[in-house]
Amino acid sequence: MSTRIKKKRSSKKEAATRPIGMLLMIGFLWAAISQANVQVLNRKGVMKMAFEKGRYEIEDDLMARRGSVLSSDGRILAQNKDVYDFQLIYKSLPKSPGFFSELSLATGLSVSDLQEPALVGQKSRKWRTPLGGDEARAVRSIMRKWNADGVSLNKILRRDYPLGYAASGIVGLLRPDGAVNGLERSLDKELGGQNGEAKGFIDRTGAFMPVVDQDLKQLVQGEDVTLTIDSVLQFEASEAIKNAVESRGAENGAVIIYEPETGNVLAMSNWPTFDPEGSIGKNEDLNVAYRALYEPGSTFKIMTLAKALDMGVYGQHDHIQCSGVYQVPGKLISCSHGAHNDTDWEKAIAESCNVAATQWALKIGKPNMRAFIEQLGLLEKPGMGLPWETGGLHQKNDPAVLQQLATNGFGQSLNATPVALASAYASLANEGVRMKPRLIAKIGNREMPVKEAGVVVRPEVAEYVRQVMISTIEKDFGTGKGLRIPGYQLAGKTGTAQRLQKGGQKGYVASFVGMVPAYKPKAVVLVMLNNPTIGSHFGGSAAGPTFAEMAKSVIRRYAIEPDSVRVPKGPNVAVEISPVPER
Repeated sequence: MSTRIKKKRSSKKEAATRPIGMLLMIGFLWAAISQANVQVLNRKGVMKMAFEKGRYEIEDDLMARRGSVLSSDGRILAQNKDVYDFQLIYKSLPKSPGFFSELSLATGLSVSDLQEPALVGQKSRKWRTPLGGDEARAVRSIMRKWNADGVSLNKILRRDYPLGYAASGIVGLLRPDGAVNGLERSLDKELGGQNGEAKGFIDRTGAFMPVVDQDLKQLVQGEDVTLTIDSVLQFEASEAIKNAVESRGAENGAVIIYEPETGNVLAMSNWPTFDPEGSIGKNEDLNVAYRALYEPGSTFKIMTLAKALDMGVYGQHDHIQCSGVYQVPGKLISCSHGAHNDTDWEKAIAESCNVAATQWALKIGKPNMRAFIEQLGLLEKPGMGLPWETGGLHQKNDPAVLQQLATNGFGQSLNATPVALASAYASLANEGVRMKPRLIAKIGNREMPVKEAGVVVRPEVAEYVRQVMISTIEKDFGTGKGLRIPGYQLAGKTGTAQRLQKGGQKGYVASFVGMVPAYKPKAVVLVMLNNPTIGSHFGGSAAGPTFAEMAKSVIRRYAIEPDSVRVPKGPNVAVEISPVPER
């Protein structure tokens, strides 16, 4: 009996509340239809009426967000930090407590802190601590809702460079008045995007309704840029070249770590450089790794040998006699280490024989040597997408033809950038194929392709010369014998070139280039020191230790197993260079 009474009472209660629910549903439906009419169906008419009255009209600047620069391993190298100066001009603000309450929630400032200046007669107040991007967006929404003209938000340029001076020579710097150098400058358009403009009005709910107008600028966000640079190698290379330049009293220096198979620049560090958080000193914004020209010196002997063997003007089993000097018209060529006597190619490279390199070059001939230098990319700009890239120098019509040719054989009377030289040497680690330097991997979602520059020498020649280079480090008579790493064979070549300025010799350029490891190289490492004045100026002792340090970094970074595990077992098979094919 009691159950039936409860059911009847419940039914009566439901019947009484049903009309209320129906009314609420109708109300919500009507509001939705009305809003749809305003926003969609009759949007143009409503907009026109609003603009004719001018009551709610508003223009909004849409700020493009600048893209970030990232390393290949995902480390941020440059990133925008959105901050805004915040100011209130009280005569143009709503007087409602609700406005200040909402503004307090958006900014994190107390209501009393926001209102107090007006209460004591101040016309305006600007806060020292800027607002972050999310806070500024919330404030803009409140400005629109309350039609508050007295709120001022000025964007402040804040660009973070987490790797500091270690990457500044590549990434560059952005100042309030524009990009200064590096990729910030050369990719300013892609990184910066395009600011937009929107015109619309504020409806009764405070929502901003933009007008679609083709005359107004569309917002285009800046694109992120991903580099081939490995952040760990870049940082370690930066520290290594800084220490080398300072400890050796050199004017400047560079380290390039280059991937032979792709042309990817894994690290490109120079010293001196600048701290993006400070000011730029004299010449600190000159990245010598890709903008300064040097003579390659004796490191170029490996390329001269490769060309001579590739042409067939010398065979791999030939010898020369080195008395320590060699006369060419107008110049006496000397070996800095004295007479080498009967010399095969392994000994000529390991002991860095100038006489051998001279004879190789003379057999190659001027036209072929010039074409070879061009083929190696030494005279062209690297094409990495950086500003002010520099091409090399080689006098095409030097009247002292034989003198120039002889000195070209051991890397003099020729100037190139360190990164171009690294690209040339890397061809010997890539079966004779040169890959163009690649620094930018992606712009936005667009992949930047790996580009082949062409065949420099035949694969068997590249393999033979690579094996000859091993003797520089692994043989006791080699100029790089102090650079060995237990468990790993390395291939390399030292270089020491005289600096000729204003008709006289003004110091030396010490360099070392090598392959890490020698078997299936992961990287070519080039180290160059311009005019070391403390200790030895020879490439093996001045630049060699930095090469060895970076070789260890490459081995650690890519977890390269020792040769005993990685290199196939069995006797080494001598490389035989086949006869030159008819052309």
